[in-house]
Amino acid sequence: MIAERFTKDARQAVHDAVKEAQNASAGEIGPEHLLLALLDTPVLASFDVPRDAVETALRDARRKGGLSSADAEALRGLGIDVDEIVASVERSFGEGALAGGAKRKRWPFGGHLPFNAAAKQTLVRGLAEARDLGHGTLGKEHLVLALLSANGLPAEVLAARGVRYPEVRKRVANPPR
Repeated sequence: MIAERFTKDARQAVHDAVKEAQNASAGEIGPEHLLLALLDTPVLASFDVPRDAVETALRDARRKGGLSSADAEALRGLGIDVDEIVASVERSFGEGALAGGAKRKRWPFGGHLPFNAAAKQTLVRGLAEARDLGHGTLGKEHLVLALLSANGLPAEVLAARGVRYPEVRKRVANPPR
């Protein structure tokens, strides 16, 4: 079973991600909820990653229908101004119309929120990171590495604050004594 390899802190981070999703009234748990739950991870301590800046970046992406800055930039290269489209949609349908209106669904087995495919993949990648580093258990730092290796919104948000995969991997592989 996958959870047997998680440290107590990593299990707590997953539990905290569930709470983040619930607090956001999300219909599922995504990598962005894992990111918020992992902000206090010691490997991130020396980086300037203020929670409010991360929340703002995630909120801005949701407002754009989940598009990251890289996605918006790529579309801009094709002559599509995402900000203009978002503004037009919001004038017609109200603020946050593209945010997906996080509708919470009822789920079997006690109503627990499901992890979406990207969040599940993050957990699997975290195990691979731990294994590749020769670590017997998966810690929060391996989940951070998994988020950074995915090239998704959490990686982009962290990269904007100077947090990049190679540097974090070095720190995880050679922790201070």
